[in-house]
Amino acid sequence: MYLIPEVKEVTVLSGACKLADIKKITIKSIHKDLFHAGTFLQKRIMFLTGHMIPIMVSETDSANEIYLDFEDSGYSETYALKIDGNGIAINGKSPKALFWGIQTLLQIIQQYHKTLPCLKIEDEPDFKHRGFYHDVTRGKVPKLSTLKWLVEKCAYYKINELQLYVEHSFAFKSVPELWTGKDPLTAQEILELDEYCRDFHIDLIPSMATFGHLYELLRLRKYQHLNELEISAADLPHDLWDRMAHYTIDPSNEESFNLIKQMIEEYLPLFSSEFFNICCDETFDLGKGRNKALVQPGPERLYVDFVKKIAEVVISNGKIPMMWGDIVLNHRDLIHELPSQTVFLNWEYGADVTEEATRKFSEAGVTQIVCPGVQGWSRFACDIDHASTNIRKKIQYGVKFNADGVLNTDWGDCGHINFVSGALHGMALGAALSWNTSSAFNDNEFDRAISLLEWKDCSSELASLLRELGNLCFYHFGNIYAWINSKDCLWNKEKELKNMDSEILLRNYFRADEIQAKMLNFKTDNRLDFMEFMWSAKMIKWTLAFLLFKKEKEYRQEVEAPLSGNELIETGCFLLNEFIFLWRERNKESELCNIVSTFRSVFDRIWQITQSNQH
Repeated sequence: MYLIPEVKEVTVLSGACKLADIKKITIKSIHKDLFHAGTFLQKRIMFLTGHMIPIMVSETDSANEIYLDFEDSGYSETYALKIDGNGIAINGKSPKALFWGIQTLLQIIQQYHKTLPCLKIEDEPDFKHRGFYHDVTRGKVPKLSTLKWLVEKCAYYKINELQLYVEHSFAFKSVPELWTGKDPLTAQEILELDEYCRDFHIDLIPSMATFGHLYELLRLRKYQHLNELEISAADLPHDLWDRMAHYTIDPSNEESFNLIKQMIEEYLPLFSSEFFNICCDETFDLGKGRNKALVQPGPERLYVDFVKKIAEVVISNGKIPMMWGDIVLNHRDLIHELPSQTVFLNWEYGADVTEEATRKFSEAGVTQIVCPGVQGWSRFACDIDHASTNIRKKIQYGVKFNADGVLNTDWGDCGHINFVSGALHGMALGAALSWNTSSAFNDNEFDRAISLLEWKDCSSELASLLRELGNLCFYHFGNIYAWINSKDCLWNKEKELKNMDSEILLRNYFRADEIQAKMLNFKTDNRLDFMEFMWSAKMIKWTLAFLLFKKEKEYRQEVEAPLSGNELIETGCFLLNEFIFLWRERNKESELCNIVSTFRSVFDRIWQITQSNQH
């Protein structure tokens, strides 16, 4: 039996429990949390087995029923689940704990269907904060239905916090020119999502860029004078690399603070959470423009003073500030100038991550949450190997240095080409290890578990194929973007491509083809996930053919590319149209045009290279 997260204590009992013998779901009272738990369980059992079980109210349990109850013990997430020949009982120390027990039962039902093993489970989490962070700014703005689906996925794996990263993708009434034409989330959608999260015992925490990463705001002619860099940003063409690398607001201008304060105070009241993430990460330009004369010997004083003002806005509105810790980590002498209740989000995404940052925050005596990542950003398929190592290490360091929780991140760098389905593996692994940090899952076992529980793959092979797929191609959409736009930046991988062994690329090309063929044999209810995985396999195969074409035709190396230029264009157009369809299934139109225009430029360039080789 697989469970994600793995439970803390399970005792196997003799016998079996037949769902067909269960006559009712009994709740102790008409308390709204009990009724919601009962109706949720009823609907899910009906979906999984076709068995419709009525809900009753009784203060005592009896045979042939599922009995649900909770104690009012505050925050506690401890629950007990018992399955025996007489029926099923779930008792939680709180409504939230009861709901987690129901999720465990549903995972058991999914595997055993109508005849369940008799057992007793006692379970509780290791970390209080178990979060997932999803980018809704850098290209994709999900439909509300997609966000609700994401909430349900988080709850299934006992994740209790969700954050959505916002720069310009909320419809700020105070700055309408910021989001017009970009399909933002609306206040009504946030309010509805917040309520939906509460039903699933998830804290929806607002997260908003307030210092760095203000690309769209500082490109408005009205506000370009607030940019730290003294440039006419409104006159520059749209640039996905520029969006990531620059656009820090000028903290010495009082107008900057007033604008950010106004935006926070419009956004903050929509959320019931006690937290507000002010971000304040990657302020790359600080001290390199308007404030150059004010930051000798360094910009840390300017940084901390502005962050304090932003944090105080949050506190004055009754919330606890969270912020990314990458800047203050290097200036621990100033960290205690920030409000004492501040929660520092300690992010590092490398497979070679060390304990240093986590130890430094611990030594500073501040509250920290460790933040690994699912490694999907800019990729056609997630690098599951890299993500698994990063997530495991970062959570282990969190345990060692007494972090308060885990916030697992899913970013959308460079237009957000990565699909949310690809993030599910990393999301579930982070959930498993933040609930049970001593979980026995190795990567192979976890791949089998999620294949079965998430995609109903009885062969337990799908996740291992996805893991392998993510390792086949080093070259991603950001690298394509840098090549087509002649960017000399971190995303430019042309030197690596020139030095890459063509035999490896060709071998990986044929392996991607094999993986695609194997995936066609899977049968799953999750149609959209499967379509996205198939597209990823086809796109990895196309990219490898494209790289071999570049080595042969652009760099004149001794290579025989498997596809001609015309074949690359024809196949690429088909894949682009399929991508457009898949984007629109889960997301608003938002910034799809950036992906489309990039690929159209790539197809034009392939044609030009082809023509030049014919003369």
